[in-house]
Amino acid sequence: MSLKNFLLLITLSLAVTVGYAQHDGHDDKPTHQEEVTHDDHQQDGHEKPTHDGKSEEGQKAHPEGDEGNDATEEDEKISDIIIHHIIDNHNWHITDLPGGGEIALHFPWIVYSNKTGLVFTSDAESLVEKGMVAVHEKPYVLKDGAASHIHLDHHTGQAHMDKKQMAEYIDQDAFVINLSITKTVFQMLLIGFILVLVMVSVARAYTKREGEAPKGLQSFMEPIIMFVRDEIARPYLGEKANRFLPYLLTLFFFIWFANLFGLMPFNSNIAGNISFTAALAILTFLITQFNASKDHWIHVFNTPGVPWWLKFGVPLMPIVEVIGLISKPFALAVRLFANITAGHFMVLGLICLIFILGQGGNYAGGFGIAPLSVGFTIIIFCLEMIVAIIQPFIFTLLTAVFVGMAMETHDDHH
Repeated sequence: MSLKNFLLLITLSLAVTVGYAQHDGHDDKPTHQEEVTHDDHQQDGHEKPTHDGKSEEGQKAHPEGDEGNDATEEDEKISDIIIHHIIDNHNWHITDLPGGGEIALHFPWIVYSNKTGLVFTSDAESLVEKGMVAVHEKPYVLKDGAASHIHLDHHTGQAHMDKKQMAEYIDQDAFVINLSITKTVFQMLLIGFILVLVMVSVARAYTKREGEAPKGLQSFMEPIIMFVRDEIARPYLGEKANRFLPYLLTLFFFIWFANLFGLMPFNSNIAGNISFTAALAILTFLITQFNASKDHWIHVFNTPGVPWWLKFGVPLMPIVEVIGLISKPFALAVRLFANITAGHFMVLGLICLIFILGQGGNYAGGFGIAPLSVGFTIIIFCLEMIVAIIQPFIFTLLTAVFVGMAMETHDDHH
């Protein structure tokens, strides 16, 4: 990537992030003027209620307290913006239009429950009509007659309920399976499709130009493929390297592409979803255990050189070994998730710092911190690009190490 394209990518990412923060930073509630319009018809001499239910006189008596509440609400709103950008959801917001519309993908809800059967609908409002409701991206079955009491957020299309409302309206005994497509699932399918196109193109190039020097996309992909084979697979898997090479290459490129897409504008942070990293770690765990040698299981349940009472009397060693088996994929999942999510939190936090210091019309504070925030954001963004390639390497390397250790065989005297 040339320096010009790299700077353009950073500029676009910052512009989209700032624009997204500005859009979500607007108050979804009606303004003061909108809410008190009906009071214009009141008789003179009566106090007009303010937007928080207090009289104007009462508001004047406690101006500092109101400002403190507004600041707290603004801080909470900015926290919601950061969390909303990180978590997975059913609406992939791309950008707003000048006329008030938006460009977004609204993914369908596909839910099965033992009370409603299979439900397929395009939006959350239709979901309510069919006896279900979405709360924090999770579908629930409604009790009979509860649909008329549900109020959906006009921005997210979902309901906001506290514990009391959940107990009142939600059928807690219903069994629900959520098969819906979210933006993380959609982008996983998209990245998989792109990977298939790239690898098929590279394979065809090998067939057409057999014995010739690689060109184009083939010349870019070949050194990376050779690196995974020679520096990851063969040193730790030995003669069985070719057997696991397709899986290792798939891991490496899929995680790498997911990380790169997460750094581009309009894309989702896939590796920042713990479900995604956990699924990859579980695959590695299953492949490791199903290919483990007999000596591996003997070492787990009958560890050589350990007193018999630690193995069979007080089975401390088998418990420790089983915990070790589980901790390895757990570390894989958490490491990838934490490293990718931390970078996004830092970038969003630095950008939102502009709006935090600029709230309440304090433009000097907002514009004063802006150069520092943007400068540090660019630095963090560059570090994220480095992490985007380091993390797939580490995940693939440790996968090869775990599989190689499980397949080791030992002599009888060992």
